[in-house]
Amino acid sequence: MNYGFLIHGELNRDRLAAALASMLSLPADAVDVGDEGDDDRNWDAPVSCTITPLAGDLQWHLDVYTRDTVRSTPPEPVAASWLARQLHTVVAYEAVPNPPSAYWLVGPDGRRTRARIHEQDSDDIPVYRIDAVEHPQSALPGLPVTALPEVIRSYRMPTPVTDRLRETLQSQLGAQWEAAEKATRHAVTRLSAWESMVSRLVEEWPPDGWYPAAYYREDLETRDELDNAQDTLPEPVKDEVMTALAEVDRRFAEATDEDGGQALMTETGPLPRGASDAWWWRRIPHPRPWQNTPAKQPPGEGNR
Repeated sequence: MNYGFLIHGELNRDRLAAALASMLSLPADAVDVGDEGDDDRNWDAPVSCTITPLAGDLQWHLDVYTRDTVRSTPPEPVAASWLARQLHTVVAYEAVPNPPSAYWLVGPDGRRTRARIHEQDSDDIPVYRIDAVEHPQSALPGLPVTALPEVIRSYRMPTPVTDRLRETLQSQLGAQWEAAEKATRHAVTRLSAWESMVSRLVEEWPPDGWYPAAYYREDLETRDELDNAQDTLPEPVKDEVMTALAEVDRRFAEATDEDGGQALMTETGPLPRGASDAWWWRRIPHPRPWQNTPAKQPPGEGNR
């Protein structure tokens, strides 16, 4: 198991070693704590923690490695919360691989929030700046507080209908798939995007239970593109695409209510020309997902 943490403030190495040992149910001498490039290390220790100094809003990077013999290895969020409490400081760790600025920030009170953290160019030691957080962090007052929607795009949703469509087209067209794929790429890609939003809606807006109104509007525009693409699809492909689209549309209709587009207009302004003739523009989920913007909600350990 490997952990990667960014630490704010001063770091007492003995306290760090004791905190890691306690977290992993090990004696204190089972944890080796040392600097990067330091050859005088106990590399046979069950747990190795390499410390690298940083600059900016976070002062240390911890690279923690546990051997296979260590049985009690909590997941990263639990480990980060444990260290924050034991060290009385703020601990950050990566939230998702992309975007690289997406982090979780957890304070000594155990509360965590999403954070946007940038690594700045530096000829000296790495510099990390906390650009914004979704909830105030009492241990680091003064940080800008705002919603961070970029993590939503990076959270992949299942698209089983589109996946089946691709497999069907590949099977039916055989060697002709490559040429046909070029002609249908736009429609299949847009169907995948539309299905991704519908899956997110049905599953109550993962990863954090909210969705920006601007994103929802873009998804309806994607549905417009699918409607416009019908006349450009070759006949062998068109029936399969329309059948798949109808399945996704049915899920969308079942999970939304008719409101004439009023809720979206209130949030984003007038609907595009012709929207009144497209049934999907007149439907809205309840509750509206942008009502749960994180910056408007109280923080807590339950934040996912």
